[in-house]
Amino acid sequence: MPHSYFKFHYWIKFWKHLNFKEKFWFGIFSIVILFSISFLVGNFYRSQTTIIPAQGGTYVEAIPESPHNFNPVLSTNDADRDVSRLIFSSLFKYNERGELVPDLASSYDISKDGKTYTIKLKSGITWHDGEQFSSEDVVFTINAIQNSEYASPLRNSWQGIKAEAIDTNIVALTLKTPYAAFTPNLTLFGILPKHIWKTVMPQNFPLAEFNLKPIGTGPYKFIKLQKDSLGRIASVNLLANENYFAGTPLIKNVILKFYLSEEEAVSAFNRKEVDGILLQTAQNKNQIRSTDNSIVFSLPSLRIYAVFLNTDDKILKDKNVRLAINYAINREELISKLLSNEGKIAIGPIPPGLPGSSPDMQGYGYLPLKTKDILEKSGWTKDETGVYAKKLGKDKEATSLKFSIITTKSIQLAATMIRDYLKNVGIESELKIISLGELQQNYLKTKNYNAILIGESYTDATDPYVFWHGAAIKDPGLNLSLYNNRKVNKILEDARLISDLAKRAVKLEEFQKLVLSDAPAVFLYSPNYIYVVKNSVKNINLSKLNVSSARFSKINEWSIETERVWR
Repeated sequence: MPHSYFKFHYWIKFWKHLNFKEKFWFGIFSIVILFSISFLVGNFYRSQTTIIPAQGGTYVEAIPESPHNFNPVLSTNDADRDVSRLIFSSLFKYNERGELVPDLASSYDISKDGKTYTIKLKSGITWHDGEQFSSEDVVFTINAIQNSEYASPLRNSWQGIKAEAIDTNIVALTLKTPYAAFTPNLTLFGILPKHIWKTVMPQNFPLAEFNLKPIGTGPYKFIKLQKDSLGRIASVNLLANENYFAGTPLIKNVILKFYLSEEEAVSAFNRKEVDGILLQTAQNKNQIRSTDNSIVFSLPSLRIYAVFLNTDDKILKDKNVRLAINYAINREELISKLLSNEGKIAIGPIPPGLPGSSPDMQGYGYLPLKTKDILEKSGWTKDETGVYAKKLGKDKEATSLKFSIITTKSIQLAATMIRDYLKNVGIESELKIISLGELQQNYLKTKNYNAILIGESYTDATDPYVFWHGAAIKDPGLNLSLYNNRKVNKILEDARLISDLAKRAVKLEEFQKLVLSDAPAVFLYSPNYIYVVKNSVKNINLSKLNVSSARFSKINEWSIETERVWR
């Protein structure tokens, strides 16, 4: 039988017959061989495999406000909408590039008269509890929004619209009149499960337990929430939905932590308690200590911040006063100092880049001498305190050019700079800093103010009707300047009927010029969102946010864990 070199005892004898020098060199040779084999095997493995995202991991994000509930038809703030975006799905949504794309819908058709939208739904979608999603859920949700007893803030946008289930996967929405900017309305809310909510009486809807234990069709399932000592929602834990129709999310767990202010949320990020944070503007960007291990997205938005001047006010109803105020504001400095240049000047009421906002259109530059010239030609003269004053109407005493500006803490720095600009030209303004809740309840509803500094959000469809038509002056309208111009009203009415984007843009450009000439507001800037995320979180591709919750549009593709697989 031939001698076997593979038997262990042979190598024992071989080793015993070697002297020290031979053993030394044999050991060196063996180590070199082993390292070479390991190197070749490793190289082969790496060349024949690739790293791909794997399921697992936990993503924690700081949200700088507290949610009220997790019901998409009752959402009133961004925290509500962030949670809803993760748990629920809407008929359509905005993607990471700001484009309107189908979500639960697969396609849609518009009738020739522009009144009926027939929407085909994706098939095979299930709720988090395993029940089948259908057109009945869509109809139920829209009917709930329209019913005043459900107290949905979306109700006024859906009055007069008939929702009908044609079959299991087709729903028809019929409008009273054509409305070219209708489809963005289909992104505003997630669809509710009829089989859960149909047993809840309308009067019990806002207080139902399902508002805090939601069942949706979105990428994440609700697991639990935690409250602080004052009963506020402090955090919510979510788990990947394995049956999500767009693909099982790669990140297994998502935790949203809620803070009372953006400053508190930034502190949490600096303490490494969270992995990400969305800043409404770049105002607090410099407070983030280190971004070396993070990705910073600067995302253009469709928001405009402005000082809306009450055109019914005794002083501010004078167009010359409004023009003078506009020329007194240094918008470029506001963007530089407040936003670190992360934003654009707002020329007029339409955000930059949308139809109707022409780059060639001229706004109001920083011309304080022109402010002085306009006021003095209008009969205003400075009193002993350096503030302009004038007798108005039949008044015997002169009225000082003074007014108050209502705003919230988050925009206080901008308000302070505006107050200083006005003071420098002889216009006095008093700032009233209030909470967002007080602003909504006591001022937006009543329109009881001289001026208000606030932001407005548009959609890609550009429908300024709700902000500038005379019919939007009364609550729940958002005509914050109480502006009523017959020509503008007609243009806005006509624009709603024009489906051709180029033709609608011409109408809206005419609208913007008219509003600019009347100066019912001081348009300031359109800020970028700043989204900071640790670079351990991969596959985030964002370029524009139409709404802040759209950052989660493709969260199912984000990843933290990785694995190697054969090519």
